[in-house]
Amino acid sequence: MKLRVAAALAVATVLLVGCTSAPPATTTTTVPAEPVDTTLPVVPTSTTTTVIAPPATATVPVMPPPEPAADPGPPAAGLPAPEGSRGVAIVAAGGAALRDTLSGDVTVRAREGLPMPVTGREGSWFRLLTPCDTEAWVNSAEVRFVPSNTIVADSIESAVIVLDPGHGGPNRGATGPTGLAEPEVNLDIARRARDLLNGSWDIDWRTGAVVAGSSYGPAAAVWMTRAEGPPGADYEAGLLFRATFAEMAGAEALVSIHNNAEPDGPFDGPGSEAYYSIRDSESRRLAGLMVEEFRREFASFDVDWVGDTDAGAKYRLNDAGGDYYGVIRMSTVPVVIAEGAFISSPAEEDLLRTSAFRQAYAEAVYRALVRFTSTDDLGSGFTDPYPRTIPSGSGAPLPTCRVPEQPAS
Repeated sequence: MKLRVAAALAVATVLLVGCTSAPPATTTTTVPAEPVDTTLPVVPTSTTTTVIAPPATATVPVMPPPEPAADPGPPAAGLPAPEGSRGVAIVAAGGAALRDTLSGDVTVRAREGLPMPVTGREGSWFRLLTPCDTEAWVNSAEVRFVPSNTIVADSIESAVIVLDPGHGGPNRGATGPTGLAEPEVNLDIARRARDLLNGSWDIDWRTGAVVAGSSYGPAAAVWMTRAEGPPGADYEAGLLFRATFAEMAGAEALVSIHNNAEPDGPFDGPGSEAYYSIRDSESRRLAGLMVEEFRREFASFDVDWVGDTDAGAKYRLNDAGGDYYGVIRMSTVPVVIAEGAFISSPAEEDLLRTSAFRQAYAEAVYRALVRFTSTDDLGSGFTDPYPRTIPSGSGAPLPTCRVPEQPAS
């Protein structure tokens, strides 16, 4: 029996803790071709890659997947800050006064729970990069500071992962025919992937089933670039902020979660894409693993798929020959922009409204990250992109960008 479960775990987005109880399970039916060892993924040689076939039979969910866990409350104020001048700060309960200079005036009282990268320190003051890509200073008593990770991961348990729900605030991204918008969908999928990364699981590498177990424990830390909390996570975050967040966290990988628009036409199977950095072989490898897992995971959904003719794992260049997308161009850690489905397609918009498909997306991301951190798998699905003529933007936040403020009590 194939089981598909996902965590609905009350775990902190930004705390280094794992789950304390097993999640509810759903049951699906499949018949494997032959008995296989499901405890470990296959590790290819340096000249081969693992190509994973979709399940031989369609799956039939018996129970709906759980909803993502609620995000954590803010940390307490007034705690002593550990040593370090690079890392991530989470605004403590009651908010935090941000200043434009070390001795300057308060510009905003930032919302409690808001995470921001720390790029420097002067005594008890931290220098931050805000979601609006501006510099600010904050007193250490008003935040919880987590120093940058310096351990090179060799497993998911030793890895720091940053999940980036694409778009937010006035930056709406793509919108479906009936109004479903990327920021909402991307955030929900990212939370589901966070819950998986914060849990303990077994993975059937033949079918892709994620089941409660102990083969893969919680990641060392899981961060979200857009975090929940009053008044919500739908705010603008600059591309420099997103890339700097991953760098200051000391992340093993940055996965920017998106959904696509404007396909070339009908496609034979999921037209999922994963963009990688032309200058980073590890970014390329992660993109190939992501595409493999998307194709495996989405094969059981019977819809009229659409896609671009160059769908798969690919790069995109700007006029100067560098990476087109700002979050990739600015990133210093292995990064992938995941485009799981086409929200502009009526059939795929309908899928993206369902918990089942959002959970499937999250499980694909999770398995790709497990393989990325614990194997030498090279990935597959690489394609040569055809030229695009639309010039790249600066990636800078809009002039109206505002740091989320603490509500008045």
